[in-house]
Amino acid sequence: MKKLLYIYNPTAGRKSAKINLSDALEVFARQGYEITVRPTQARGDAAAAARDLGPDFDRVVCCGGDGTLNETVRGVLELPRERRPVLGYIPAGTTNDFSRTLELPKSLPELAEVAGEGVPRAIDVGLAEGNPFTYVAAFGLFTDVSYSTPQVNKNLLGHFAYVLEGMGKLSNIPSYHMKVTAGDGRETEGDFIYGMVGNTVSVGGLVNLPRDKVLLDDGRFEVILIRRPENGKDWQSILTALTTLELAEDGAVTGFAASEITFECGQSVAWTVDGEFGGEQAVTHVKNLPQAVTIACGPGSAEPS
Repeated sequence: MKKLLYIYNPTAGRKSAKINLSDALEVFARQGYEITVRPTQARGDAAAAARDLGPDFDRVVCCGGDGTLNETVRGVLELPRERRPVLGYIPAGTTNDFSRTLELPKSLPELAEVAGEGVPRAIDVGLAEGNPFTYVAAFGLFTDVSYSTPQVNKNLLGHFAYVLEGMGKLSNIPSYHMKVTAGDGRETEGDFIYGMVGNTVSVGGLVNLPRDKVLLDDGRFEVILIRRPENGKDWQSILTALTTLELAEDGAVTGFAASEITFECGQSVAWTVDGEFGGEQAVTHVKNLPQAVTIACGPGSAEPS
């Protein structure tokens, strides 16, 4: 009999993973799986379960927010490639950015169907100073909100918790003077209020990239840098660039693709990886790990690039 390990975060979102547990298990049972359930109790539990138990299962499904998925992937990456199980993901967090990129359905029964029997696809994973990420590593504007906002606020307010927590920062936006160097030798320098390295079409609803530009398995990440605005006209240029995605290398918003990127700053800069604190340092090296994990995607995202 096929075996499935179900890792879920009972506090994610509005405790929807816990509330809908039996519904998910019924789907997996109907698919013919022998199921082992592991609720997380503390940070690191999902990673430990995926690492220690994962090789004994045909599929490892995690249910929670982007942080739970990050932990599960982190655990799988500690295994030799030949022992890494296929992953399934049932989003139950606050923003669930990566689920949009994977083109997962909305209802829980449909999510469970894809998690258990969706077409496996190998996808790239990133490392930011040794911290794995599935869809984004970022610094600057709003990036600390996801890990500094209390879980109770996220549960009550959803995505608006991020906006409300961040609104007070708009009057005093910090910027970082950085030199950004890509692996192909491309360099750009300036004062940036935000920077991201991602493999996703959506980041907190603030950045939305065209689906045909984001390839999950091409060995490259999309890089976006937003320069510090000096006046209202600059703000308008930023909004226009993000709306139209006309990203000039010397414009208000810079965009390019790369497999390795180094960020150098004269001060320590805090980073977030998949919505969790990812360290603080003056030099940050980000690297793409091509097709490092295999995950069950929705039908529109299951075809390789």
